[in-house]
Amino acid sequence: MAAGRAHRPIVNAPASSIVLRPLGNSGRMVSSLGLGCASYWAKKQFSEQRARAVLGAALDAGINLLDTGASYAAGHAERRLSRSLRALGAMPEELLIGTKVGTIINARGRPVKDFSRTGILDQVDQSLERLGLARIPLLQLHGPEPADLSDELLTALDHLKTQGKVELLGINGHDPVIRHSIGLKPFDVLMPFISVLKPDAARWAEQAAETGQGVLAAGPLARMLFAPPLTHWIMRPSGWWYLARALRHSSDSDWKKMRRLRSILQHSGWTPAQLAIAWVLEQPGLSSAVFGTTQILHVEQLVEAAARRLPDEVREALDRFHAEFQPDAFEGERA
Repeated sequence: MAAGRAHRPIVNAPASSIVLRPLGNSGRMVSSLGLGCASYWAKKQFSEQRARAVLGAALDAGINLLDTGASYAAGHAERRLSRSLRALGAMPEELLIGTKVGTIINARGRPVKDFSRTGILDQVDQSLERLGLARIPLLQLHGPEPADLSDELLTALDHLKTQGKVELLGINGHDPVIRHSIGLKPFDVLMPFISVLKPDAARWAEQAAETGQGVLAAGPLARMLFAPPLTHWIMRPSGWWYLARALRHSSDSDWKKMRRLRSILQHSGWTPAQLAIAWVLEQPGLSSAVFGTTQILHVEQLVEAAARRLPDEVREALDRFHAEFQPDAFEGERA
């Protein structure tokens, strides 16, 4: 697809495209895959034309869930997403655009947390301006701890809904806050980290879905620790960036598991990433898995995998792997 071509996103995707799933009891239908408009995609050093082409490929495939955040590239991710949607001729009202607040970039360029009432309200107004929206379809708290969910904050979030600035509310975080927030008002959506490397949060996803909350999987490809050979990482600038991030945020146990996963995630006609995403999409209660990429081919491969059934022998091998590493659940990853 040419980067500047007018584009109308697919809302009711045809059978040949990606399927839609209910987002809990929200009344929204979301594509089983969501595009993360963050990470290297959002960096100024990554061509805006290429970023727009990746977004266009996702929209053409029927992906209607776009996930970004106020802290990604210090606000540049939200601005880039807004510009790209306009350039593609997309209609934001036909998409579920999600952004995140609570993590901000300070004057020294470092991420810090601010879940104060005033801080959150200010961040929402800033995100609305950067995204060019009158209302944020999905606003998520970014990496809170249970103690951050004060009555004052919950009241403020509810007020944002009443004001019409936000449609749905959610939380993107780790096990403690996800468990704490199952069934908790006013949260419509929870976004735990679920992958073949971090499988245990799938149980909380299922419980959240039973309460009517929508569930999105963050990090479904486990930062691709298991997939490309080193030579593939270092052949392009984005590869160096993703490799550095993986090294910074991964534990010794993660690398031990990764070595095992390299041999498990192999099957004729599948890439390791396709097998990994297919496993995530089979987890009960899951609405969508949100992935990030800088490559159109990667979008196309994952969309293809979303329509396929995970091979039984791979599923069984992953079951044995997860049973072996059960004691290491909920290690390491950061929001």
